[in-house]
Amino acid sequence: MTDAFATLVGLTYEGAVEAKPWQSFAEELRQVLDARNVVITLHHAENEKSDTYLMAQIPDDRIDWVAVEAHYRAELMEDDPFRPDRMAPGEVGITEVAAMKGKWHAFMSDLGLAHNLRICFAEPDGIRCWVDVVRGHPSSDRPFSADDIALIRELSPHLNRALALYAKLQRQASEKAIYEGMVDHFALGCALLNEEGEVIHLNHIATALIGHWTGISIFRGRITLSDRPAQRALEAAVNVVTTARSSTSRSEGELVRLGDCQGRLLGLLIYPAPPQPYYRGGQAPSAIVYLSDLTANLEALRPTRSHTLGRIAQLFDLTRQESTLALHLAYGHTIAEAAGEMAIAETAARNYSKKIYAKMGVASQTELVRLMLRSLSFLL
Repeated sequence: MTDAFATLVGLTYEGAVEAKPWQSFAEELRQVLDARNVVITLHHAENEKSDTYLMAQIPDDRIDWVAVEAHYRAELMEDDPFRPDRMAPGEVGITEVAAMKGKWHAFMSDLGLAHNLRICFAEPDGIRCWVDVVRGHPSSDRPFSADDIALIRELSPHLNRALALYAKLQRQASEKAIYEGMVDHFALGCALLNEEGEVIHLNHIATALIGHWTGISIFRGRITLSDRPAQRALEAAVNVVTTARSSTSRSEGELVRLGDCQGRLLGLLIYPAPPQPYYRGGQAPSAIVYLSDLTANLEALRPTRSHTLGRIAQLFDLTRQESTLALHLAYGHTIAEAAGEMAIAETAARNYSKKIYAKMGVASQTELVRLMLRSLSFLL
């Protein structure tokens, strides 16, 4: 294995985790094959205006490649002998501009392009990508040799495997984003601690809570509470869950309450992180700390909140007046208090409450409150 090939193979796998997938691989391949540019198409769809791709190109390249692609799609793609969506995985196609005729020849010649080598690579779940290696003035104009083609073919199985890794990582990233969005929806802060109790990750809700509350901070990499009894309880809780994580016993989580913070109540729930058998070290999560402003979610039940009124009406098929009364009752008001807040007669409020109970399938204000709390995730 040559040094150049070994480097390309390494970059093939590293490319799966780059911010721009395979950008370093594309640049290395461009230099190894003395190309004008290398384009890696990550997504191609005929019914879209452009491909999703990245490019490694010669310095000071003045060609508007976006305009080139637009012209190719509109005028040339249908007649492309190696049209991307018609290539089989592993297939290699070589286009020689000198052998072309008509608009193809004129188009490529005007751009100063002479030779194009394209290969399709794929992964088992159906994602297909393409590598284009282009030669032409002012780079080398020489045709692709048998060694050049052999190099591309030898890289093909590595590209397939790297693409499978990339696809798996992207699926996991998508799932992570969905779950993070769910946590954010409930305004739940999340801090990951390593086995030393040091913070290794904060979601943006936890960052906001810690930044806003005066009673909690990050000091020397650790969550620190200004209330000393609460701080001791937190340290003990972290110790309990990290110990339970390495034993056969199962922790149900440890709860720490931090009160008297700007008139609000903060709750911290500490759980052991799921063990990962093959992952250890300072960046491996050992404990999860959930942080919640326990008074914040009550805002979702505030009767004057128009967003909540609309959601309650949709969920339970209530009129706006019925929704308003339902929220007053869920917020803890009596019928008389709710009637006063709504500027209606108490008898009218009682008539509304009967309709509300019938539509919601409850028999009392207590059951209404319970149902509202179960529906809270839809009201936030």
